[in-house]
Amino acid sequence: MAPLPFRWPLLVFVRRMPTKKKRELWFLVEGKPARFSVREFAIVTGLVCTPKPFLGLEEKLKLKARIRDEYFKGATQIKVDDIQKAFRSLCDKEEGGKKKKVEKEKDLGTDRVKIALLYFLEGVLLGADPKRNVSTFHMSMVDDLDMFNSYPWGTVVYDTTVDSLGGKDMVEKYRERLRKPPHKQLSDVKETYTLYGFPFAFQVWIISCFV
Repeated sequence: MAPLPFRWPLLVFVRRMPTKKKRELWFLVEGKPARFSVREFAIVTGLVCTPKPFLGLEEKLKLKARIRDEYFKGATQIKVDDIQKAFRSLCDKEEGGKKKKVEKEKDLGTDRVKIALLYFLEGVLLGADPKRNVSTFHMSMVDDLDMFNSYPWGTVVYDTTVDSLGGKDMVEKYRERLRKPPHKQLSDVKETYTLYGFPFAFQVWIISCFV
C-alpha cells in the first residue's frame, strides 16, 4: 500500500488497549472497549476467514511452477509489477490476434484469469509494494484454481493487516509529534507511514465505531 500521511486513524491507535490476544486489537472508544478481530474483518470485507488448512505432502506435490516458468522465464524473484506487466501482455496478445504457445485459446484465457487473481491478491488484498517479491507459494497455488478458490485468503489477509497495524513505530512517532509545539507539528505534515494487508477494512470499522 502507498505511504499514508498521519491522519485521524492514528488518533484511534493512541487509544489502543493492551491485550494478550495476539490476533486482536482493542481500543478505548468513548470510554468503552472496542475490538477489531478476524470476525469484524470478515463482516467488513466478506472474505472467507476460516482457519488455514494444513497443506500435506499430497497437496504440496500438486503445486506447480508452470506459471512462473511459462510467463516469467523461471525467475525466482518476481515482483508485483511483473505480474501486472504479464497480465497486460496477455491482454495485448489477445487483442492482436496472437496466441501464446499453448494448446488451446481456452488455456490462454484461463492463464489470464490466474494471473489476474494473483495480482489482485498480492497488489490489492495484501497491499504489497509494487517492488516487493510475490510469494512463490501463492504463484504455485493459483495454477490450481480449485485449490486457490477454496483457500481461506481472508485469514491470510487479516493476519497481514493486523501484523502491519500492530506495529508500535508509527504510534510512537505520532505521540512524539503530538508532544511537539504546534508550529513544529505543522512542519511534520509530510511525514508518512506504510501499511500492508487490507487496512481499508480497519478504516471502515473505525467509522462504524464513531457513527
